[in-house]
Amino acid sequence: MNSHLGWNITGWVVAACLSAEMLGYLLHRLLHSGRIRFLSRSHMKHHMVLYGPLQQQRSAKYHDATDDEVSLGNIGLEWLIPAALLLLVVAGVFHLLQVRVLYQVIFLGTTLMWSFLLFSYLHDQMHVEGIWLTKVPGLKQWFLRARRLHDIHHWTLNDYGVMDKNFGIGFFLFDRLFGTLTAEPRPFNRDGYEAALKRFDTKHLDKENSNELEEMDAVQGSCSKEAYRAQM
Repeated sequence: MNSHLGWNITGWVVAACLSAEMLGYLLHRLLHSGRIRFLSRSHMKHHMVLYGPLQQQRSAKYHDATDDEVSLGNIGLEWLIPAALLLLVVAGVFHLLQVRVLYQVIFLGTTLMWSFLLFSYLHDQMHVEGIWLTKVPGLKQWFLRARRLHDIHHWTLNDYGVMDKNFGIGFFLFDRLFGTLTAEPRPFNRDGYEAALKRFDTKHLDKENSNELEEMDAVQGSCSKEAYRAQM
């Protein structure tokens, strides 16, 4: 009996982690799509103002897009509103299916913890210099690879001004399944960059970003962000 219960609990934990990864992936894609404009605009402050395609992706301290905004800690409404609605739907389905309360608590609790750990804490650490994860054997290689893929997510814009690659944070299973995974950055897309500024009504572009855009124009030919940085 105890063994059966243990296997059930393990199954619910694994299912919750996979569910959190899938929902995080889909929600991240939604935030970049512009379909719910006020949610996308809030998220794009992080992508176009604080850690934009022309900016360094690491800083001594994390630049929080939720400063002076309504948030839960450093989690903004663009994540909280859809996530809360999804969790309410899941809880309602569990109630209708008469799932044991124990399994409901395990599933919802694990989903919340996994989502916070990956899509909040780990994500923020990817933008901080000298983080402890780069110094731990066994975690260093995984973290650096995941961070590299996340950097590419920040650099890659299509012609419509949408960042359309690498929506995972620590794991990229659903990027593989849905064809949005790439390990190579595209050349800087000037048209896509300008389209993103218009598409998401980004009015926070500061002088430093404008100067970098002018300097980018001075570089002959197309080049990746890394190649551009190497010439600075």
